[in-house]
Amino acid sequence: MTQVEINKEDQGVMNLGKHCHKCQQLDFLPFHCEFCNHVYCSQHRSLDLHNCVGRPSTPTNGHSYTGPTAASLFPDKEKRQQELESRLEQSKLEPTTLVEKKSSAITKLTKFLHLQKLSRKKKLFGRSKPTNKVVETSSIKKVAKGPANVTQTDRVYVWVLYVNRNEDEIEKINPEKERKGVWVSKNWTIGRALDSIADGVGIMNHNNKTSDSSERLQLFKAVEDAPVTLPTSKKVAGSFTNGDTVYLVKGTL
Repeated sequence: MTQVEINKEDQGVMNLGKHCHKCQQLDFLPFHCEFCNHVYCSQHRSLDLHNCVGRPSTPTNGHSYTGPTAASLFPDKEKRQQELESRLEQSKLEPTTLVEKKSSAITKLTKFLHLQKLSRKKKLFGRSKPTNKVVETSSIKKVAKGPANVTQTDRVYVWVLYVNRNEDEIEKINPEKERKGVWVSKNWTIGRALDSIADGVGIMNHNNKTSDSSERLQLFKAVEDAPVTLPTSKKVAGSFTNGDTVYLVKGTL
């Protein structure tokens, strides 16, 4: 998957990411130091930056390499995907801290999209049914709501799905029943489109009133069954098109 924002996998959520021993930041591609036996993020992976207590007193061959290993720079993506799918299927994720209970928006959406992918595989024997954008746009137009002052030529018709369940209830979301048809202006920013969508489908929106990221709504689209954040400063035109599905999720990124 290229140009896709990778999910922040928490150790208590997806059991893949690790907290940096130095700064406690969650890193989904952590670096394990063979000298002090601790795990560090990309910013503290060198021996000097994490003040390694187990570094060898005398460098071998006259030089000591403190940079990242080849394995950390080029992880086995297929293996990580298999691990992720296995853990998502086998475990009911139980939050243990307040931070975990307020799961990040991208974590919740990643799990939802993964479950939808598994569901499609069961129904279609592993083959994804391509979406006909013309048919989808026609279906959306029949039920869509939006500001009347947006001209027909400027309207972009999309499905919007509010992923509003706790992480352990994500599988209860029924996209076909819960999605809403809306239109927005292609000339708007994503931030303005988000406000319009939330207002149109009756979702409480505190984005302009709070700095608490856990209470803010985020807008995403899916690329190859993985969530992609839509930055609020970007224009609608070029971000999504008629017939697409966008996802509204509350929580930190």
